[in-house]
Amino acid sequence: MAITIRQVAKEAGVSVGAVSKVLHGRGESIRVGQVSAQRIRDAASRLNYVPNAVARNLRSSKTGTVGVIFENLSGFADGPLYSLYLLDGLAKAVFPRHYRLTILPELNRGDIIGSFADGQLEGVVWCKLARDPETLQLIHDCPIPIVALNARSPEIPSEAVFVGCDNEGGIFQAVDHLVGLGHRHIAFLNENTEHDTPDCEARREGFRTRMLYHGQPYGPENELGWSWFMPEFSDWWDTHPKTTAIIGWSERCAAQLLGCAKEKGVRVPQELSVVGFDSTPYSEIVSPRLTSVSQPIIEMARTAGETLMQMIAGDRPETSAIVLPCGFDLRDSTCAPRTIC
Repeated sequence: MAITIRQVAKEAGVSVGAVSKVLHGRGESIRVGQVSAQRIRDAASRLNYVPNAVARNLRSSKTGTVGVIFENLSGFADGPLYSLYLLDGLAKAVFPRHYRLTILPELNRGDIIGSFADGQLEGVVWCKLARDPETLQLIHDCPIPIVALNARSPEIPSEAVFVGCDNEGGIFQAVDHLVGLGHRHIAFLNENTEHDTPDCEARREGFRTRMLYHGQPYGPENELGWSWFMPEFSDWWDTHPKTTAIIGWSERCAAQLLGCAKEKGVRVPQELSVVGFDSTPYSEIVSPRLTSVSQPIIEMARTAGETLMQMIAGDRPETSAIVLPCGFDLRDSTCAPRTIC
């Protein structure tokens, strides 16, 4: 198996950026002393590291390809249309510029940079960018531009540019709608696998903030985390009679909840109001039609793609975070609480 630049960095006890500077000549802002440089060369020699010729020449030879990192991608045409809309927006940005788009459905966690910075890609759009310390350092050291298509986080290095929607503002609209109908006991729901994704965290925090703003009862019971197909709903419904509304963190999440409610014999919206987030045409074909925060998915993705093209050309955007507003689409899955309607 080929030795990676990350393994050389670990062997030499330096950053990936320092190795890239010494062995590939990249990173004008990186300073490496003579002692460290020799240690890097020695480590590369011991490990028989062979630099990737394509990656070494990336700055002078274009590949005409950008990547989109979309981990845990299950499909495009089965149900919610978020992924399809995202790709459509990216295509609108990169195809007219004669660039190809490569989908990376998984990353080698032992060598994340090697997964997408091996010389085949000129830049990447990263959906649901992780925020663990290792990934943050890799973003800092990465030799190609990164645009993150999700909520901005203060701990993320400035090298990455973020494009996303106003997650908090969108959830504010959902809470305001339900409180305006008379609901007092409202829950926020996400799948356990999505609990710590940037957008989900931002929406959960927005939910908490807006509930407290309205003076609504709030505690651990207001935040629900269930498995993918939500078999927990049946027992939960039997033991939480006060809850009259649930906000799903995504369209898929809310639509799954509608199915569970129907199977249980719970009437939506007469007994339980449900709000989703995304509002693609899928929200129009579920039953009942799903009231949902409208996320500008295609516009976000197109903006992310155009921003990446700009960065590849050597132009840094004026801001590191581009936030687009959300709308709200009222449909059939919400009404006043069951004690009123």
